[in-house]
Amino acid sequence: MRLFVLLTCLFAVTICARPINDGNKLFKNGDYAGALEKYMKAREAEPANPLLFYNIGTCQYRLGNYEEAKKELESAVRMPDKKMAAKAAYNLANTHFRMGEKAAEGSERIAAWRESVAYLKKAIDLDNGFENAKKNVEIVQRKLKEELDKQKQNQDQNQDNNDQKQPPLSEKAKEVLARALQLCKDGKYAEGKEMLENLIAEDETAGQLSGHVQRIDDVIEIKAGRKPKAKIDASNTDNDLEVI
Repeated sequence: MRLFVLLTCLFAVTICARPINDGNKLFKNGDYAGALEKYMKAREAEPANPLLFYNIGTCQYRLGNYEEAKKELESAVRMPDKKMAAKAAYNLANTHFRMGEKAAEGSERIAAWRESVAYLKKAIDLDNGFENAKKNVEIVQRKLKEELDKQKQNQDQNQDNNDQKQPPLSEKAKEVLARALQLCKDGKYAEGKEMLENLIAEDETAGQLSGHVQRIDDVIEIKAGRKPKAKIDASNTDNDLEVI
């Protein structure tokens, strides 16, 4: 009886292993659709096999089906084998990167590329020798920085346009602005900043003075020994993203 059970188990494993092996050969030859078909066939016998989540997700990535790839690779990242989980995290990071590239809105690109950076860091945590992941962190951070800078530039431009459309400063606003600037000249930056913030809250013509508040705040940060927010230096961007 035991021999029969053992033979049955070995037969089941052999049936499942063949489609996976066939899929691997097709994948190696660049036939990702054919490989995917083999992996899906193997899943019928082993629906919880973590290797299949990885293989199917990677095939979907290669085929450009990023939403499907994301779902599969999110499961593969939870594999107990750290090396395989690291590869899954790496491919998942690349999936988020490509999704960001295809996003129509800047906010969607930023969100996707932040996820990409997070999964690359996870891949490095799981496998500290993962050089491709370390390289790609800088690449994605550069893209993320560029998009954030672009969004900031658009916001500044919109603010400038709004400032041009705003009515002239009221007499009260002009007086308060003059006093606030004098306070800053006297070194009383916090008082000057507070005065302008109160003015902006009370006077509808004073919204255009928000730039003054930001500049005063930068001075306060510098004098306190802190640096204002600086742009991220991610200049090492010679290498493109890769897929395992």
